[in-house]
Amino acid sequence: MAKGLADEVTARGDDPTLRGEFFKVAKDANVTFARTFIHWDGKHAFPFPHEVASIRRMATEGAAAGIDTLFVSFNGELGTLYKTDARKVSLKRYRTLVRKSVTALKGLPVKLVWSPWNESNYQTQLPKKHGPEIWRKMQNIAYDEVKKQTPKALVVAGELAPYARSTKKSSNPGPFLREALGLDKSWKPRKGTRTKDYAVKADAFTIHSYDYKNNPAKRLRSNDMWTIRNLSTQRTLLRRAAKTKRIPGSAVKRLYITEFAYIFKTSSQTIPDTTAASWLQSAWNIAAKNGIRGLLWFNVRDPQAIFFSGLKDEAGNDRAVLPVFTNLK
Repeated sequence: MAKGLADEVTARGDDPTLRGEFFKVAKDANVTFARTFIHWDGKHAFPFPHEVASIRRMATEGAAAGIDTLFVSFNGELGTLYKTDARKVSLKRYRTLVRKSVTALKGLPVKLVWSPWNESNYQTQLPKKHGPEIWRKMQNIAYDEVKKQTPKALVVAGELAPYARSTKKSSNPGPFLREALGLDKSWKPRKGTRTKDYAVKADAFTIHSYDYKNNPAKRLRSNDMWTIRNLSTQRTLLRRAAKTKRIPGSAVKRLYITEFAYIFKTSSQTIPDTTAASWLQSAWNIAAKNGIRGLLWFNVRDPQAIFFSGLKDEAGNDRAVLPVFTNLK
């Protein structure tokens, strides 16, 4: 199973010392894939030049550290911008954004894997109303635009948040995906839906399996929430969906975890470093047992004093989880 790493601040920032820290951790841990974002404000139809430049630099420095694959996900607060209805998102501008992004990132020393949108089921990323429909359309638009220019590049589906903090504004990944594919609670086609209208194109499927406060060995019995604690359930449901031909069977057999971490401090709980280190090893074993192709930890350093998910703290001091991550095999 491949090991991945992400950190927007240390990997793409202008501070060469922080970038060096990211790539040293990656090299020491034998990380072979990384992940980053192209941010979209919903208004412009092109990637901003400074983002293109920092991604190209990240790819070049990453290749020197042994990284051979970079997952690029489109990301932005469209839910905050459009609030009431995802149909307000301009799919025409989005298509142009993807096309120009693919053009701008050609010729890199790493393979690119494209993700059409990050955590579409979360309220800030895409409005809940018509969100599944727009996610499906964005997925197919991105797939077509990527393949036109770079036929061998992979395009993934998924990237859904593992649970909804509020089901009034967000959706759990299970119901969201069923709605997008036109499936009922048994993961069979809903009456009156046609496969040609609801199918998505994808080469692989990515999962965000973070479960910040729970022991991964404690089984989660849910078809709706998808975390590290019920990976086998997710595999079963995805294969059920594939039987309907609304998502490729080959895609759901190629699974990656592209966001995973533990938060060491929250407003209600502190997780000891040693506990998180033990849980990470357990989570890695669970992922390997379930045929996951790769698992990615996000953040080398705590990005800010209110979000503690780094392998190091905000000052750069190692946490107990770092040597465990380094030695995962």
